[in-house]
Amino acid sequence: MNERLICRVAAVCGLVALLGACGGGSDTPSTDVASNVDKQNTFVADYTQGLKTLNAYAGLASASFLDLFDVTFLDAGNTRPLVSASLAQEAVAMAASPDLPSFPMAALSAASISACDSSNVCTLTGTLSNNDVDASVDNTTAISFTTRVKYSDGKFRLLGDGTAS
Repeated sequence: MNERLICRVAAVCGLVALLGACGGGSDTPSTDVASNVDKQNTFVADYTQGLKTLNAYAGLASASFLDLFDVTFLDAGNTRPLVSASLAQEAVAMAASPDLPSFPMAALSAASISACDSSNVCTLTGTLSNNDVDASVDNTTAISFTTRVKYSDGKFRLLGDGTAS
């Protein structure tokens, strides 16, 4: 069950769906990753905070969380509109049964952005972990993940793996 929850979280985060529109003229070239450290840290902090808020209606309905996904996001067949629809469906379910948490919670750690190319596409790596709520705190499932992000319009956004399945 934990693997299924983690896979679901990873898919949604990968949905983090986050293949981006071309960057604007004032964006810092991504080949100079060091010059984007503040933007990288902001993205990682926003993504981390967004994941933390998904256990509440406001988090599921958050436009700022959805903005972490590029408009051209594609990950294992999931697009930004599909991510948006899934979050909205979870929000409706939560509103109908607020005492039954339906969205698996994951924590992000050790996240970093590197290996940017001339198209401002970079690699985001990190670890997603989930404590099994039915077991002890020591029963944590953690997976390493890698996905693509794009620096565009002055910020990083999730691109996903670019695959349709």
